[in-house]
Amino acid sequence: MFRILESLNPKQRDAVTTPAQYTQIVAGPGTGKTTTLAAKILYVQTELGVGTDNILGISFSRSAKSQLLKKLEEFTGIIGYGGKPTILTFHSLAYRIIKFGIRYNESRFRNGFERVATEQFIELDPALIKGLCNEYADRDIVNIALAKAYNLIRQGNLTNSPIKDWHSIPEDEVYHIKTYEQGRIRIEARDLITYWKRINKIEKIKNVTDFQGLISEASHLLTLKQQTYETISKSYSYIFVDEYQDTSLAQEELLFSLISSTNSVTVVGDKNQTIYTFNGSNHKNMDRFVSKCKEIAPLSTHEIRLTRNYRSTEEIIKVANEFIGEKTIEPAEECSGITPEVVETHSMTLAAEYVATKIKELVKDPAFTLSDICILYRKNSEFSPQADEVYKQLDKLSLRYNVFQNQDKTESLIDQVLKIRMEYEDEPLNEVIEKLQVIDEDFAELINFIKECMNQGAYDTDDLSEYIVELEEEDADLITETDSLSVKTVHDAKGLEYPIVFILYLGDREFPHSSRPNIDEEKRLLYVGLTRAQKQLYVLGQKGIEFEGFLDNCITSTTKHVLYHSSKDEEKNKGFSVEDKAIIDETTKQLEEDEKKRKEELRKLMDLF
Repeated sequence: MFRILESLNPKQRDAVTTPAQYTQIVAGPGTGKTTTLAAKILYVQTELGVGTDNILGISFSRSAKSQLLKKLEEFTGIIGYGGKPTILTFHSLAYRIIKFGIRYNESRFRNGFERVATEQFIELDPALIKGLCNEYADRDIVNIALAKAYNLIRQGNLTNSPIKDWHSIPEDEVYHIKTYEQGRIRIEARDLITYWKRINKIEKIKNVTDFQGLISEASHLLTLKQQTYETISKSYSYIFVDEYQDTSLAQEELLFSLISSTNSVTVVGDKNQTIYTFNGSNHKNMDRFVSKCKEIAPLSTHEIRLTRNYRSTEEIIKVANEFIGEKTIEPAEECSGITPEVVETHSMTLAAEYVATKIKELVKDPAFTLSDICILYRKNSEFSPQADEVYKQLDKLSLRYNVFQNQDKTESLIDQVLKIRMEYEDEPLNEVIEKLQVIDEDFAELINFIKECMNQGAYDTDDLSEYIVELEEEDADLITETDSLSVKTVHDAKGLEYPIVFILYLGDREFPHSSRPNIDEEKRLLYVGLTRAQKQLYVLGQKGIEFEGFLDNCITSTTKHVLYHSSKDEEKNKGFSVEDKAIIDETTKQLEEDEKKRKEELRKLMDLF
């Protein structure tokens, strides 16, 4: 263990060795979050004598879990001992808790209960939304809006705390739910209450729930403080939570329902990287953790900040810090590099053209390959076809890129797992693998999945259920090819890093996205994008008029401002004198300011209605 501790910086070492019962590690991008967390998990095993059976890791996603397991495997290989504890996502943990609740007859569900997406409840009862929100003719949109409201209110996003049943909804409340397809949908409390009652009936009859239902039911079982709570709480003396900034209020409640006075808890996160509020994430959970824990153990609560960035050049770090408005990270060592470029261009098409042309130029250098490059975009849709424009330009120059596949492959794997659970009921998984290997069909992916589950402590086919939950949570997978560049949303790039990063397209209604964007959320999202870059960074877009100018905010003393066929660039190439150009610049700036004020006044007026 000494070798690993010696490789850490002082702050990381402090985070690993602190004797505090409750620890919050605030880890900025590129500061070694996964390394520190893995080292701490091994430290409690090797130095404090805690067995892996008494350690629980909770991650926000299956990909984050995979990264942590990989780092643990690397460390155990270095020191020659230590093991992998149970690491679950919040939803698979909730599933495990409910299984105990069913065993002890404390849960409202029965053995074999299933999960569906909230929007799919209507498939189990077509009359689910009958008579609700009748002012809207598009019933598909109504179903989406009611499902979203139902999730948000249980997560705590429509109130200051999660609402657990329909009785707690104020009857005169009105909710305005944002949908991508039709703007904001008005939902009266009485309609949401009726919707909730009908879903409760479906859950009881069909023995089914949705993903938020897992969290709510698990939290309820723990608050009963009966056998389920005793079993789970006593099983895990050390709890580690990764990506804590992405947790919802309901998940925060689940965690604190699990904690007793004897548990030791470590959470890791960075509220500046909270980018999933549309899924219920609440960055204030980071602010509350320390204060909540001080109420339990005031003298044994510790917060540590990791700021030394090992990923990016000094210039990229400066752009990110200045954009977010605080010095959140600093270079781990002197690492000056290529000046980041902020490219101003007046259309998405031109931005995509610039990116493709630049990539063609970059890969002429043998130091880089296409796989070193990632193009990040905000959203790809009919109204904002950012990725489509990029694909067109890449195709023109015959540049290979990775694409996302649909869910068919994941669903096929889920079907296979469900099938073997039925065919080999309660059989040990090592015997199941042996049987699959002698069958002619290609079960390589299924066998790898089963082995992954076994590494996490699964023993028989019944244990696969909670890991199926993690599969169901996953978005589309990325089809990767050798020497191909990546094209993905900023959300999908979370936790990743690339030598060269392009980000587009900054500008009103593009990035920040929508006509009424959550500016704070959009800023955090761009901050995440900026901090994916290791060596070279290119940010493309146009200056904002209606909202805060993200492009302007990226221009610093360490960036290069490039005009690429923008309106201003064209004007400067028309042979104007220096004096005329100055007048044009000043006039343009004034017109932009006037237009910004006009639109701000118009938006305020619209908000009155």
